[in-house]
Amino acid sequence: MIKRIYSIDSLRAIAMTMVIAQHCKLLPFGWTGVWLFYVISGFVISRNFIAENATFKPAACFHYCSFVVRRGFRIIPPYAAYIAICLLVIGLLGYPEPYRELPFLTTFTFNWRMIFSVEPQSSAFGHLWTISVEEQFYVLFPILILLLKRDHAIFGLFAICLLAPVLRNVMAEQMAARGWDSERIAFGVYASSFGQFDAFALGALLSHFENAIRRHPQVAAKMAWLALVMAMVYVATYIGINIRSGAHGVDAIRNIVSGVLYGEKREVFVYIVIDFCAAAILAGAIAGWRVFNLIEHPVMVAVGQVSYGGYLVHAIVLLVMGEAIGSLFESQTVEVRIVFFLIAWCCTVAIAWLSYITWERKLIRYGHKIAQRIMLRANGRPVGASV
Repeated sequence: MIKRIYSIDSLRAIAMTMVIAQHCKLLPFGWTGVWLFYVISGFVISRNFIAENATFKPAACFHYCSFVVRRGFRIIPPYAAYIAICLLVIGLLGYPEPYRELPFLTTFTFNWRMIFSVEPQSSAFGHLWTISVEEQFYVLFPILILLLKRDHAIFGLFAICLLAPVLRNVMAEQMAARGWDSERIAFGVYASSFGQFDAFALGALLSHFENAIRRHPQVAAKMAWLALVMAMVYVATYIGINIRSGAHGVDAIRNIVSGVLYGEKREVFVYIVIDFCAAAILAGAIAGWRVFNLIEHPVMVAVGQVSYGGYLVHAIVLLVMGEAIGSLFESQTVEVRIVFFLIAWCCTVAIAWLSYITWERKLIRYGHKIAQRIMLRANGRPVGASV
């Protein structure tokens, strides 16, 4: 059994908090927490396959089925419960019930619905495009790991890291040719799954080199320095571009890591920088940097363990709170937004934790039992045999 890295749970908690802070209009670049989730997902999923020695075997299909069952019992029940509760709450609040979104939500294609649709989506569902991206990754990515030998899989992951930025550029050019405006193009690249698979691939690469990073922690330090240099060059470059375009003051730092991330190839380079920064942070967690001792508090770890549920429910919490306090939240007072954020965060975590300990955890364990039975069959053992 592979050893759990508790600092990764803490990173999940931080990522969830960043997203909530952005939606409370406190942290404009809080969206990058989603990309941290992506990199962590690529690492964790690949790490499990590597631990199972699940590559290039006749039993690969059993490993795939086992994986799908585990992820299905983890992802789908809270997701379905959230959608059902949202429909009820939205109806009670008097909003039009967005049943037209259900086919896309239930097939995990909601990101493509949002990209190609000009109709506004309910704020309670707007963040679920990221779950669609994750699920599309879960369907396609394990096939690469299971069907290829380790060296070939690593080559494939490097290829994804190189090709995804090219794909983002092609997508942006095609959208521009269709006459889409800058904001729509920026979101189209932002929410596309295939254009963001390099984030998952970077996490997967870290899983293949986890032991090397543990033996040589200076690798993580070098990655951190490189990530810092990349970030500084990227920011400085686009500040210069903004100034040459006539921007002054605060306008000089707009549309760099927040806002409309399109134009002058922002849509290509910003995600390279964000992905590599997230990968460097994750490498630091693998290497056991002392700084991670500061965030490995049991409370942080516990929040990270329910971060998926927290990410799901935070939108409906914000919607209900916004309805409750009305125009107060619309004020631009930072103090009001901070208080709103703290209350929303506490409510979100409380709901997610209660859901996790009352029923989600039981389903997760049940899913693991079914997956274990599948693998017993793969190993030619009767179901129920000890391992």
